Amino acid sequence: MAASGGMFTITKTGTTGFTPVGVLRKEAYEEANRFAASKGMVAEVVSANEVAAGFAKWPQVDLKFRLVSAAARDAGQSAPTLAIAGQAAYDAEGRASSGETTVILNKEVDVYAELKKIAELKDKGILTEEEFQKEKQKLLNTRR
Repeated sequence: MAASGGMFTITKTGTTGFTPVGVLRKEAYEEANRFAASKGMVAEVVSANEVAAGFAKWPQVDLKFRLVSAAARDAGQSAPTLAIAGQAAYDAEGRASSGETTVILNKEVDVYAELKKIAELKDKGILTEEEFQKEKQKLLNTRR
């Protein structure tokens, strides 16, 4: 597991060309969650790159994640976007058999619920008025 700039990467590669990508994905997510739990944190996936098996190429999953506290995740202070990418696979004659795909999933933000959460944090003294106003502006700017 490599770390760079607060990001961690787990790479899982099949031992044969017949290893399902889903098995590798599950192993990568489980390892990320175990690592995060060992640090008292939660794994937040930043990106997942999945490469299907091809001619002379084993399937592979690269999972990039960062560690966040459960409170920060629940308060909506984590990144809203997850990018998932795949690479092209080729047949025995070098022809592309599938195209490269990128899927971006945007986390829908319920602005009212998030405002309510940060107001409660302010009322409990966890957030200062200044921090509350800053977070409130961030939330209100997500609607534009």
